[in-house]
Amino acid sequence: MTFPLKFLIAILALLKTSTLQTQAEVDKNALPNVEEGFQINFFIKEPHIINPSSLCFDNKGRLYVGAGPQYRHPQEDSPTDYIKILIDADNDGVAETVKTFAEGLNCVQAMAWKGNELWVANAPELTVLRDTDGDDVADEYQIIYTGLNNLRHSVHGLNWGPDGWLYFTMGNTWVKPNAPKPIRDLQGIKSDDKTQYPLTKVYTKETYPKSFHPLNKDEKEGGIFRCRPGGHNLELFARGMRNPWDMCMDSGFNWLATDNDPGRPGERIFMPIRHGHYSMRHPWKFDWMGKHIAIAPSSDLFPSVSGSGTGVAFYISDHFPKEYRNKYLIADWTNNCIFLYDPKWVGALQVPAEKKSKLVDGGTTLGGDLGYKGAKGRSLFRPTDIEIGPDGALYIAGWGSVYGTEYVPNEKWTAEENAKYQGRVFRLTHKKSPLIARKKWDTKKRKKNLENWSFDELLGDLGSNVHVWRVQAQDELIRRGHTASGKLLTAIKSGMLTETQSTWAIWAIGHIEKRQNKNHNSKSSILKLANNQWQLTTKSTNTANKLYKLNIRIQATRIIGENEVVSATPLLLKLLEDQEPRIRLAAMGSLDRIGWGNNSKTILDAVAYETERVTYYTNWQVMRRQMLKEKRYELLKDERFGIRRMAALSLMEDGDQDLQKRADEFLGNALADGGNLSKILTLSATEENFRNTTQIQFTSANPGDIYYTLDGSEPTTKNSLKANKKLTLVTSATIKAAVFKDGQRISEIETLKLHKISDSEWKDRLFVRDIRGKGSANLYRAQLDGLQRGTLVYADRNYTFTEVPEALAGATHIRTHNDDKSNEETNFLSFKTNLPATLYFAYDDRVNPPEKLISGMKKTRMKIGMSNGESFSVYSYPIQAGNITLNGNKFADSGGESMYQIFLTKSGTQKTNITAASNAMAKTDLKRGEEIFFGRGTCLACHQVKGKGVPIGPDLNGISKRRETDYVIRSILIPDEYIVEGFQQTSLELTDNRKLFGMIQEETAQALKIYLLTGEQISVDTKDIKSRNDAKKSSMPSSFSHTLSAQDVADVTAWIMKQEAE
Repeated sequence: MTFPLKFLIAILALLKTSTLQTQAEVDKNALPNVEEGFQINFFIKEPHIINPSSLCFDNKGRLYVGAGPQYRHPQEDSPTDYIKILIDADNDGVAETVKTFAEGLNCVQAMAWKGNELWVANAPELTVLRDTDGDDVADEYQIIYTGLNNLRHSVHGLNWGPDGWLYFTMGNTWVKPNAPKPIRDLQGIKSDDKTQYPLTKVYTKETYPKSFHPLNKDEKEGGIFRCRPGGHNLELFARGMRNPWDMCMDSGFNWLATDNDPGRPGERIFMPIRHGHYSMRHPWKFDWMGKHIAIAPSSDLFPSVSGSGTGVAFYISDHFPKEYRNKYLIADWTNNCIFLYDPKWVGALQVPAEKKSKLVDGGTTLGGDLGYKGAKGRSLFRPTDIEIGPDGALYIAGWGSVYGTEYVPNEKWTAEENAKYQGRVFRLTHKKSPLIARKKWDTKKRKKNLENWSFDELLGDLGSNVHVWRVQAQDELIRRGHTASGKLLTAIKSGMLTETQSTWAIWAIGHIEKRQNKNHNSKSSILKLANNQWQLTTKSTNTANKLYKLNIRIQATRIIGENEVVSATPLLLKLLEDQEPRIRLAAMGSLDRIGWGNNSKTILDAVAYETERVTYYTNWQVMRRQMLKEKRYELLKDERFGIRRMAALSLMEDGDQDLQKRADEFLGNALADGGNLSKILTLSATEENFRNTTQIQFTSANPGDIYYTLDGSEPTTKNSLKANKKLTLVTSATIKAAVFKDGQRISEIETLKLHKISDSEWKDRLFVRDIRGKGSANLYRAQLDGLQRGTLVYADRNYTFTEVPEALAGATHIRTHNDDKSNEETNFLSFKTNLPATLYFAYDDRVNPPEKLISGMKKTRMKIGMSNGESFSVYSYPIQAGNITLNGNKFADSGGESMYQIFLTKSGTQKTNITAASNAMAKTDLKRGEEIFFGRGTCLACHQVKGKGVPIGPDLNGISKRRETDYVIRSILIPDEYIVEGFQQTSLELTDNRKLFGMIQEETAQALKIYLLTGEQISVDTKDIKSRNDAKKSSMPSSFSHTLSAQDVADVTAWIMKQEAE
């Protein structure tokens, strides 16, 4: 179906009275800022498409876009997504014709052409579309896989590699029991489903059975998969990801991908390698950036505040000036930008060569911003995918102003409903560099069948930025067999090919040799190229020659493994000791495909002293697959440290928990006589919040020297202070300490935060001090401003609070011991407060509290809920500053079922509203605001500013350039009003009946770490988790409206808005 543009514009004009509030806020004609020398325009926009998320070009050089209303909460009868062809026949940079190629699809999130097949990731399916009669409308719909993830974190990043595999990324939301087995195995889904994949039934648009996968937050593990043409031989390529969206290859067939993080430190850029485990749900170690040797290393973090990586492309076209070529372009959806990423090689890992720069900037938003706050002149630029066109321009899919459409059934999806939303494709070009003219790329050959193309015409397309042109040219060269391979070899040896051309050309030779069974023949061109037994026939600079030949050698070495050339094993063994780490890496990868056979000793001798990070990691991952466990256990006694460590790493990833506990013994960070990272160091303070001084005590269960820092940096024996048993502090500090022996760390790094109370704080913030008493009361501690759901009720039980009345959220909690429940003593507990306060006394509803205990108190309507099912009524009475004394929990025969709880709030505290806080902005005290931020505001528990605090929540540096003052005030007082992606709470229900609420920051197969709203970190064994759900609440505490006055909020807001971006 074809729609002339003028008719759809007329329809839009009739529907301009949209009911969505966001519609009125959007400046639909505003364009984003671009780097000097560039220009940007709309290629197409609403109403033709809404919420596009994928782009690709076909073999005619036309742009396809996948879009529609499916995202974010579809139902079985929701309107469906579609794929449209956008045609710019008059070359004015604007599409004037729109054709619908396919419809009736689930959420379309990736596309890739292979011959006459368009492969489409439309969660929960992977579908192939075919246009068999050439009318630009798909008439065959074939589901290849089904039962995949729901659309929240699903399949993206479809790419056909020169090796003939289809690669794709997959997010971590759960798959169904009928998903393909390799995918079920990754996520630990137990099923006896016998479905044979790939599926083969072909449907029409009318009979296509779109399935439905409910949208809920059941997070597992994401990864990268690959399959052969047709969907055969599906296998896991890499794992340990959360939500890898897009990936692409460079000119040397090296991958680059992005992954959305679970919180801090931020979205990562990584180079996927085969067998790589990138930390999520790792058997025993979490390290988001892969600094630890047990984790595959990542390359870099996003340059923006908590970004969200979407499209990735490698630019090799001639249109952009040279300084932009052979570099990656990466789209960031939440920060509304496209940035340039210049790679360089450090060993066998690609890392950034220089600071990343923005080519397109739609205006930075708060990290994780799911919505859109429009304004006059502010561009609606929210990139979801990018592709480089045959003209050299960058085409950018742009999302609409809301996170997803509101649900309406399909029969009620009208033009009026469609007009509530937006979607656009932008086109980025360079002003001073001419586009590649249509007559140069839309030549006569494009009108011919491929079998009629000349060799040179095919060779030219091998170097194109249009992916389908490379794929189809290579396929045709492979079909031609021996006739083409000789010419390809001559072209490669000429040295005149680009790196992209030479990569796809040599892989074409590899495919031809495999088909002709030349792999076991001494005449194999691939073996000679890998062995460097060839010379360039033309001269160029020495550096260029070396880089060109290196790429050929790397690809040839990889092809030996792909073709399983067993006779080439001696050559691969030799290449394991090559000077170039990427050759060594490729050799081990090929030996993994071929098998080690009887060569284990020779291989281990060759790799025993490997030091390059990626190569070493691959070596032990391949060992894990090539050697039996029994043999690897024997290697734990090998005299070579590198071999012992390889064996240990492989066995630890296999799940040996004893070795995991003894990790440092084998990994080189602890004693060889059994040192481990168990809890052997304890830090304690006489007071964590002190007026004048506090005394710190260091206690180690193992012999060794304790080193510490006071600024929150990690201690070493070189940059740190050596501790005595006690330390007196007179100023605030963040102590980090560890135990060392013989220069090696043998304990975990322990942290203790100490805060010196200033004079102004003492007058303004409620402090509870000098807690004393009988029984266990001397051990009680006050959790200042710490009452939240998910925090511990007792110091000696695992019960947690599940319901906290609004008025008590953020109250100071004196955490008692339940073992004191039978205490009958008078004057059982005493403490001091610096200010008048309201004391709240919570008592077990199962019994009546002793009258003597609650004398003078007023029973409120509030109740406290606990994870063990108990409910406590709350009593209150006002107290003056000074000493407070309470009796024991039991009196005569009354009381005693559970120990009481004590909460305190400052007297005179009232709920602060937005208007009062906004009015208080007229006169603010920045120094006081800073004091609140680092003190009773407890902001530093989750936010980092000026190097202080914990980087769990969004970065607040430079927030004034991203947000208005009103947004900060509302975020403090009504945090659940707008929950940003990546910063919502997760609720965990545990087998011991605890319920925890917070942000999950680290997760392995054995344990996860959840940060409560107080900043407290809890480690949970995964086997103890009964249920896990999205709590639908912000990770920001909801208590500030009760604990901060209007002036407090104004002062801290003013101080936050003054912080400059780092």
